[in-house]
Amino acid sequence: MSQRRGFALALSIVAIVIIAALAAGVLFASGQEARIGRSELMDQKVFAFAERLANDAVAEFDIASRDSMPPGTVISYAPPAAANLDGTVFITRLDSSLFQVVAEAKATSGNTTELKRRVGITLRVQRPDSLSRRALRVGEQAWVALHEM
Repeated sequence: MSQRRGFALALSIVAIVIIAALAAGVLFASGQEARIGRSELMDQKVFAFAERLANDAVAEFDIASRDSMPPGTVISYAPPAAANLDGTVFITRLDSSLFQVVAEAKATSGNTTELKRRVGITLRVQRPDSLSRRALRVGEQAWVALHEM
């Protein structure tokens, strides 16, 4: 009969190492999922802020002051910032009746930009008569998410 001295100890150490490796893998994966979730939440906040800035710019669109802009002119302004969110609105005159409103929102941490999203809305100025003018969204698409190249 052969003796197997220490076999149970070696087997239990191997089992503990395997279980520890599995536990470390699970902890790593759950940490990655938490980071992905925080990143996705921040992305949605920045996108919603950009969309709000664009909608506010459309609501406050002043046709009388924009009529003097020659085509191709871009004006920009920085609306009030929210917590860790900064934004800039760009208004471009495309031709005699079309304007492009682009809102850019940035999530900042200190002096670093973590995330940036842009939303654009195309407006058409309608002049049904000489007394009233209004800016309407181009009907095919309410807004568009813009990406940098």
